[in-house]
Amino acid sequence: MGLPIEFDAERAVVLSGGQSLVFHCHFYNCALQHAIEDGMGDAAPGVLTAGAAEVVHAQMKALASQAEDLSAFAERAFSELGFGVLDLSGVSAQGGEAIVRASHYAMGWTAVHGARETPACFFPAGFIQGAVAAAHGLELASVTVAETGCYAVGAEDCRFTVRTNSEVSR
Repeated sequence: MGLPIEFDAERAVVLSGGQSLVFHCHFYNCALQHAIEDGMGDAAPGVLTAGAAEVVHAQMKALASQAEDLSAFAERAFSELGFGVLDLSGVSAQGGEAIVRASHYAMGWTAVHGARETPACFFPAGFIQGAVAAAHGLELASVTVAETGCYAVGAEDCRFTVRTNSEVSR
């Protein structure tokens, strides 16, 4: 099953799971991320990650009835939206490791700006946080995600450590 996308003609927006979708290429997304990082400094990663996490969590919860396996559904959605190949098979309600291959943000960043000194995948980290929380019936705040390897800093793929406090439920 593909990601259900609808057009709200009255508001002139594209929606999926009640959340707005805007499609941009890696050049635009990396330019936007660069501007946010320049303007917000050390606060930027948290803002970018939290924004993605909140939207994806709400979206996946709204679409949960359409998928038997919400983790697999999130993986497909991530790819269908052009963000890369997400592998959540190493993540359970107790945490684990998620992997993103061909990250839209990491590969886009290196194509536009060259290598970074720090990881670039704030949006994918937030996507993973929101998807894992929704898939395992956890509060969003009970899931934390840290990027431990990033293509933009020379890693083969992007890796994320996922930690949960599974005692906190929806």
